[in-house]
Amino acid sequence: MSKYIIPIFLSIVLFSACTDVIDVDLDEGESVLSVDAFLNNLPGPQVIKLRFTAPYFSNEFTPEASGATVTVDGNDGNTYNFVEVGQTGDYVWSPGPDSIFGTIGADYTLTIVLDGQTYTAVSRMNPVPPIDSISTEFREDEFGQPDGYYAQFHSTDLPGRGNTYWIKAFKNGMFLNKPQEMNLAFDATFTGGVNTDAVPFIQPIAEGINRIPDTGDDAVDDSDLPPYELGDSIRVELHAITEETFYFLEEVRTQTTLGDAGIFAEPATNVPTNIIPVDNEDENTQGFFSVAAVAVAETIVEE
Repeated sequence: MSKYIIPIFLSIVLFSACTDVIDVDLDEGESVLSVDAFLNNLPGPQVIKLRFTAPYFSNEFTPEASGATVTVDGNDGNTYNFVEVGQTGDYVWSPGPDSIFGTIGADYTLTIVLDGQTYTAVSRMNPVPPIDSISTEFREDEFGQPDGYYAQFHSTDLPGRGNTYWIKAFKNGMFLNKPQEMNLAFDATFTGGVNTDAVPFIQPIAEGINRIPDTGDDAVDDSDLPPYELGDSIRVELHAITEETFYFLEEVRTQTTLGDAGIFAEPATNVPTNIIPVDNEDENTQGFFSVAAVAVAETIVEE
C-alpha cells in the first residue's frame, strides 16, 4: 500500500502549489437613497428609515440619510411630520393621545426633501377584514413534521376583486421574518389569477403563521424551532396592502430566497420601487412607501 502514498502526496502538493489568489476589482456603483416607509394604523409611533446604499461586499452598516424633511399628506386633510431622531436616518411621527395614523380609504403622499432633491411616493390605506380567531391543534407523525402544536388564523377576504394582504406572525413576541415566512395573499389565495373573492383564506396561507425550521448551521436557537408549545403566545397581524405593494413584497421574497435554488438560481436584481425623484427622473432610488390598515388577533397555546 505504501507505493500509493507518495504519488498521492505529490499530487496534493502540486495542486496546492498551483493555487493563486486572484483579486477582482469590481465597480462599486453609485450610492443611492433607500427608503423604508411601511406605515400602518396600529397604535404608537410610525417610523420611516432613510439610508444610502453601500457596496455589495461592504461589511459596514448602510450610511444614514440624515438632515431630510419628511412629510406624509393625506387627501383626508391630515399632514404627518416625521422628525429625525438624532442623526440616525430614522424619522418618527408620534401620535397624540387616542390618535392613530391614517384613515381607511384615504390616499397618502410621501414627500422627502434631502440635499436639495425631492422624492415622492403615493399609497392608499385599504380596508381590512377582521381576524375571527386563531386556532391550534396538536399533531404528531404528520408529513415528517415535528410533533407539537400548529396554528392557523381564520378570516375571510373582503368582497371585491383585487384585495391584497401581508400576514405577519409573532411567536412569543418574536416576528417570524425569514424570507420563506413572508406570507402574502391575493383575494385569500396566492395569486390574482385564481379569480376567488370573499372566501376564507386558504389553508396554506392560514397556516403560514407557523415557524419554518432552520437547517444546518442556522439551527442553533431553541426559541426559533417549530412548532408551538403550551404557553406560547401567538400574535397575527393582517395588513391590507395595495396591489403594488403586494408585487413589490413578492419580488423581495423571490430575490431573498434565490440561494435556495442552488445552481439554478437566477441572478439577483434590484426590486422596482415606487419612490420617484422629482428633480431628476434618471436618478436611481430604492425602497418602498406603503400604508396599511391592520387587523390583529392574539392567543395563548392551551390544551
